[in-house]
Amino acid sequence: MRNRLMKSMLALACLALVLVPLPARAQSSTSLFVSVNPTSVLAGEWVRVTGVVVNNSTSKVRVTVTFTAVDPCGTKMDLGYNRLAMNPGDQVLITTAYPTSPDACRGTHTVTMSTGGTKGKTAASSPNASATVEVL
Repeated sequence: MRNRLMKSMLALACLALVLVPLPARAQSSTSLFVSVNPTSVLAGEWVRVTGVVVNNSTSKVRVTVTFTAVDPCGTKMDLGYNRLAMNPGDQVLITTAYPTSPDACRGTHTVTMSTGGTKGKTAASSPNASATVEVL
């Protein structure tokens, strides 16, 4: 009787361990949001870029945020970068501005905000956010 009770208790304990859900692992520890203003400019005018970085993790992260712009002709312009140390739940606003070239390709330019990964760790996926500005 005692042996059967022990086996039943052991089986119940094993079943309980199997049924306990594992914590979900986030794809990335940060979220990015970016916008441009104005959304259409004449060639040679300035574009303001506003970005927000959110730390979704439960630990402190260090990230490098990079801004780039690509015109329809494929010309890439590096707009700058920021290195951030963020506590859990932090949200950081980053702004920059850049002049479009007077001889820039006319059409839709894509401004991208991306993270390089976390210091000391490799990010599972490097998030990107982009917005467009029409150059007339």
